[in-house]
Amino acid sequence: MDLILSYIVRLVVWFSGIARPLSRIGLCRFEEYTPGQPLKILLVGYNGARNTGADARVVALTQQLQKTLGAEKTELTVMTLDLENVKGYFTGAVHLLHFSSVFIFSLVRACSRHHAAILCEGSTLTPTFAEALCVFFCEAAGIMRRQGKPCIAYGSEVGKLDGWLAKLSRDLCKDTYFMVRTEESLHNLQQLGLKGHVYSLLPATSPCPWK
Repeated sequence: MDLILSYIVRLVVWFSGIARPLSRIGLCRFEEYTPGQPLKILLVGYNGARNTGADARVVALTQQLQKTLGAEKTELTVMTLDLENVKGYFTGAVHLLHFSSVFIFSLVRACSRHHAAILCEGSTLTPTFAEALCVFFCEAAGIMRRQGKPCIAYGSEVGKLDGWLAKLSRDLCKDTYFMVRTEESLHNLQQLGLKGHVYSLLPATSPCPWK
């Protein structure tokens, strides 16, 4: 079933590339960054599922982004499965975007309406919990790549992937920059041919991966 899902996701990712021309004739909404406007960042994670640790890390990430980039220069949106489960965690400056477990088309809409994306779940490219969760992050990364928008994965774990799941990750995440938590994850990332670093070891003078 997950293999079939991967083929559907590939097709949806390809079609997401026509969102820009469709927006010009009013058939959908597509956001492109213009210097001087707030940077619209989509935080893609499995939030709202009553996983306190996952939600807490995203709260901390929104605070880091607002402090580093400037709250007035960013517009942050957090994806969540349940608005009620997380709305008390975030300030009013952070938007919450509801999505269902049937995420294929909601991801296209969400990514099309933002300038950049951050994959912010710890289990980013791992089959540990469910292969569909890995597909979820691959789709987000693939859409951003197809639309020519930056995407990073922050505080990620990358497991040993093989078969169709490894190929999907390799194809859709090839332009995503990974900030992983462990050397093992970095090794697995490099085995997939993807780029990144163990974020605790990044020198203070290193350039931002989005530049």
